[in-house]
Amino acid sequence: MLHPNSYEPYSSVSFQHKQPTSPHPDSVDDDYNKSNTRHREAFLDALMESRSKIITPPLLTKPTKKRRWLWRRYRQHILFAFFIFIFLCYCFSNTIAIYFAFFRIKVDNALFDRGWIPCGVLRKQPMLYVQDTHHVQVVWEMNCPKEMTISWNKKSRSDIQEDVQQQVDPVILDERHALYKATIGPLDITDDYVYTIETQQPKRLMAQYTFSWHATAREPIRVAAMSDNQFGLRTFVALLRRIKNVDYLLHAGDAVQNYPSLRQWQTDFVGPLTYFGLGQRMPMIYAHGNHDHDPTYEYHYTRVSPSSDPWFAFSMAGGAIRFVVLDSNLDWEQQDTWLKHELASPAFQNAEMRVIVVHVPPFIEYWDPEGWFEKGQSEWGAFVKDRFVPLFEKYGVDLVISGHQHNYERGKRNGIHYTIIGGAGGDLDLERVEDWKMYEARSMEFHYVILEFIPPKIQGHPWELVWDTFGLDGSKIDSMKVYSKSRIPVYELAEPIIDQGAVTGDTIEELTYNDLLDDNPELEEENIDISIDP
Repeated sequence: MLHPNSYEPYSSVSFQHKQPTSPHPDSVDDDYNKSNTRHREAFLDALMESRSKIITPPLLTKPTKKRRWLWRRYRQHILFAFFIFIFLCYCFSNTIAIYFAFFRIKVDNALFDRGWIPCGVLRKQPMLYVQDTHHVQVVWEMNCPKEMTISWNKKSRSDIQEDVQQQVDPVILDERHALYKATIGPLDITDDYVYTIETQQPKRLMAQYTFSWHATAREPIRVAAMSDNQFGLRTFVALLRRIKNVDYLLHAGDAVQNYPSLRQWQTDFVGPLTYFGLGQRMPMIYAHGNHDHDPTYEYHYTRVSPSSDPWFAFSMAGGAIRFVVLDSNLDWEQQDTWLKHELASPAFQNAEMRVIVVHVPPFIEYWDPEGWFEKGQSEWGAFVKDRFVPLFEKYGVDLVISGHQHNYERGKRNGIHYTIIGGAGGDLDLERVEDWKMYEARSMEFHYVILEFIPPKIQGHPWELVWDTFGLDGSKIDSMKVYSKSRIPVYELAEPIIDQGAVTGDTIEELTYNDLLDDNPELEEENIDISIDP
């Protein structure tokens, strides 16, 4: 038995009997050792490289700081460019809005023409036209015929007062133009009126608008006046954008270049007026010009009267204001007779402000010299000066508003103010052909006019007409004030008016208005037949 203190765990004997549990490095051959070392070193190198990429982010390296600085500079440049863009949009907002409206109107018309709009859509929004003292005519168009109704009522109506409703039949102009016309009235008092247009099968609301009517109340009335916008859509759009807070529109003719062109009525007239919400809410006082004269007298897109006469008169503000609208295309005895009767009537003679609207001005000063001196265009509408002006002077007209001449002039002759407002878009007339020595103000730029009729605050004081003319940029070009005058009424028994309308039946005759072609190749491009049957 061994003594504990004599135990030798690592005695030479025990060590000799100990078996190795794993190969000792020295026991492996040199080739294996070298290969293992090489693989281990490669593994460690790869591991250290990967760990360095993870532990040391790019943002902490020196090149990354430069990239971060460049990114900040990039963001600053982007922000600066954004503010520059906003500033330019603000500076050119007017131009951008004009071109957007221009392309929107053109694209809408193209989509309708190609039939890409489904049936049952308003092609032309409703337009309002003054028909007489107590009636307004509404004109709209669908892209296909539908059963439609129009209803109207006072905005201030009571709950028990029912709307007046009328069914309207279409006039089919072609497969994509179904025209509707309806007359609202009688409108006997000053009020705001609401009208609603609906289809019946299925019943669907198409349009609903409100307009003001000043039949009786003596309160301020604002009218925006313009003329001769034909072939000047961008200019016309620019002018219409500036018209706000008015009650009525006045157009002195030549809304389009070629009357038979359905496209021009869409893009050059109705489209712009309704795009800005003017035509639907402001009744228009319309005088036909030489370019928008209809030889058939149907006048699809403008006002017509029950008598079919293109001339008419109406009163506002309880008879204090009287408008007379004439047709300078028609050198007819019927119009002369009617005008004498109207000017001598109590309605005209009792009016405090008396206004004439006629397209061709009596006293033209600017025109194309070749057409004026060589082609006889100086004779267009000459009867307005020769026969109408003496009547204006005799019966106490206050103001004559005309277009035709494409610029602006204002003057006074024998107590009557004559104005020419033909600058709504047509090419400007810059060459002088006459000098009447009567015009006090003129401007060779595009323009529109705001008329404001202001009633007296004290009984017996005169009415005031404020006339302001504005350019494309909204700056005021000209201004004047006209006051009503105390006059002795001129009542004379005029020749009786023909019972039948002057332009009905067989009374249509050869006209003295200028050739509708007007040497315009656009008509030939559209292959439009405008011949007048004898």
